[in-house]
Amino acid sequence: MRVERINADEAINLYQCMKQIDKETQFMLYLPDERTFETLKLYEDIQHNYYVGVKKNDGTIVGYISLHISNIEKVKHKGYITTGLMEEYQQQGFATKMFEETIAWARNQELRRLELTVLTHNNPAISLYEKMGFMIEGIKRESIYMEGLYHDELYLSLIHI
Repeated sequence: MRVERINADEAINLYQCMKQIDKETQFMLYLPDERTFETLKLYEDIQHNYYVGVKKNDGTIVGYISLHISNIEKVKHKGYITTGLMEEYQQQGFATKMFEETIAWARNQELRRLELTVLTHNNPAISLYEKMGFMIEGIKRESIYMEGLYHDELYLSLIHI
């Protein structure tokens, strides 16, 4: 197992990882059948943004962080993070390692701010983000609708990285 940058030629493996995580947890934005694979779109996204993953020796991706950075001048100093890790590989230090790699890369790129959102009841993820230095900035009230209920999200950031 290794944590390393995901390349554009691994787009299919990344998509398969994302689909599996969508099936395993309610904490991802997509429902299992909502995520679609558009080869060129994901390929270009990986080329233009930062992706790091947990990879098995056979190249299978079992977790990832994507860091999206805008080309818009006023906001290109910040990156937005999405992340997921298959259940079988949680609580083994892989998420921490992915965040360490992502923060180091962002620091090297002279980004000033990283941000992410998380459902307010996803306590393991919140603990991880706070351990990595992220701070809660606010609550996005009733921003997610699932299973017949509205759920709040926390907005977190890491600044002066």
